[in-house]
Amino acid sequence: MGTPELPQDLAMMQLADSLFPSGMFAVSNGIESLFQDGRVGSARELASVIRVAVEQQVGPCDVVALGLAHRSARGGDVPGLCRTDSEYLSFRAVREAREAAVRSGVQLARCVAQFSGDRVLGLYLAEAEAGRASGIYPVSLGACCNALGMDRRGAARVLLYGFAASCVGAALRLGAIQHFEGQQILHGLGGAIAEAAGNADASRMWQFAPQLEINQMAHEGRDSNMFAT
Repeated sequence: MGTPELPQDLAMMQLADSLFPSGMFAVSNGIESLFQDGRVGSARELASVIRVAVEQQVGPCDVVALGLAHRSARGGDVPGLCRTDSEYLSFRAVREAREAAVRSGVQLARCVAQFSGDRVLGLYLAEAEAGRASGIYPVSLGACCNALGMDRRGAARVLLYGFAASCVGAALRLGAIQHFEGQQILHGLGGAIAEAAGNADASRMWQFAPQLEINQMAHEGRDSNMFAT
């Protein structure tokens, strides 16, 4: 659990920071394909894509998985963590995006396990390294946030902000937007992120964002890409 040296707000900032070595800021979440196809070339278009993803995919699926994982970790229920892992994995139909989420999740768990010393996180990581769980990012993040004393909604805000920031960062590196526009987008998404964080208390995952998944599928078929997704 969290310690006085790492209160919740500091833990949130640490995990959401682009310097944290999880690899999440090496993904574009389909933004690269949209940019290459000329479908995202302005701040307004990018903000719209991110908002749809938050409302139709990340909020009702990723955040729910994170909340379920956090509850299992809080109760010391490692089999529950693995069940959520398996269920969430089944929602990730796009191979490239799924594999990137697994790599990031395992890397996240390895890093946090080193400095938190949390028993449940260590057991879940062992399951992932033995191939009995995937270690996929939202589930891993739920276990890590519990290890650092963070509540479910705080954990959800880390996930949602990290997703939005990785999309904005990808657009910046692609030259689709400018830095001031990127900050304006993140600020404007505050309400959507706050609302989606409430899904951390839900018990059922769902998503309906077929166009986003098609964009991700298109990305993995291209010859040369800057980002992992």
